[in-house]
Amino acid sequence: MGSSPVDRHPALRRVRSLLLRSPAVVQAARTLYRWPPLTRTRPFKRFVMHRVDAAERALPELTPRVAIETVLTCNARCVMCVHSERRMVGVMDMGLFERLIEQLAAWGVRDVCLSIYGEPMVDRQWLDRVRIVRAAGLRYSFFSNASMLTEDVATAMLELGGWTEVNFSVNGFSKAVYEAVMPPLKRERVYGNLARFLELKLAKGGEQPKVTVSCIALRENVHELREYQRWWSAQPGVDRVSIGSRTDWLGELERTDAGQAVRNRLRVVAGDTWHTPCPTLWSSMFVYHDGRVSPCCEDAAARKLIVGDANAASLREIFHGPALRSLREQHAADRRREHAVCGSCHANWPWV
Repeated sequence: MGSSPVDRHPALRRVRSLLLRSPAVVQAARTLYRWPPLTRTRPFKRFVMHRVDAAERALPELTPRVAIETVLTCNARCVMCVHSERRMVGVMDMGLFERLIEQLAAWGVRDVCLSIYGEPMVDRQWLDRVRIVRAAGLRYSFFSNASMLTEDVATAMLELGGWTEVNFSVNGFSKAVYEAVMPPLKRERVYGNLARFLELKLAKGGEQPKVTVSCIALRENVHELREYQRWWSAQPGVDRVSIGSRTDWLGELERTDAGQAVRNRLRVVAGDTWHTPCPTLWSSMFVYHDGRVSPCCEDAAARKLIVGDANAASLREIFHGPALRSLREQHAADRRREHAVCGSCHANWPWV
């Protein structure tokens, strides 16, 4: 299969890269990927398989997006999260963390996400980890509920620089809704932390992190989402407001009582939609707190899709290793449904 004009020309690749940074473009692509009349067409399948082929050819020179789970625990028990039903606790050994950052810097990876499935700032060594990242010349991003984003912590991170993005999970606007969805967090504290952080960001000036305030649409909060979006969009320093549907964490939420409230708003595709090869196999790595490595964030609750152990091999070896290579081959051969984990996943991430 030949390369496309976009793949052959650097200028066109740069245009595509810029488009992919647009939330509107990405959301439109995700919507199309959930539309069975399109996904059943031959042109759509040819397009996807062409993108798979291009990704495979680019693999030797590729540096993936990497997320590191510095800590697996959360101080919130959100109704839409498996954390609300389970005790999931773990902290990454600092020696392992330092080795991972050294490997990424040597590999040419420029950015790292410092969270996967928990609240990173509950880690007492959080700022030490940020300093290690910055000393290696890497930039960083993370997801947070902002409950522990004190003025001192925010100031320290802004001073260290290299903080590219942050996504604050704020799943309610009114006090009653927020505290019902994200117990035991208190709305006043979180909204106050964010207000002060935004002031500090604007006062600092220069290149500062892009701020997304995000919310999952739920039965409990759907009536106030319009007001939520209008209010947050008007806050100076907020770059994007995101309201999304949710995932069932590969069926794990179905096994909890919390799943009852959100089953009609799952981030899944229709059952008759073609399950495309997953682009994350060619683009991403997720390193859990214990060193196990997965190519998939949808499996962050069950943690069954493991392709290597960072305690025993380098991330580069795992990315190009036999386990992930075999999984890519299975997806590329349109046999995703045969896989024990991928076959039960209904999240179709777009190839764009």
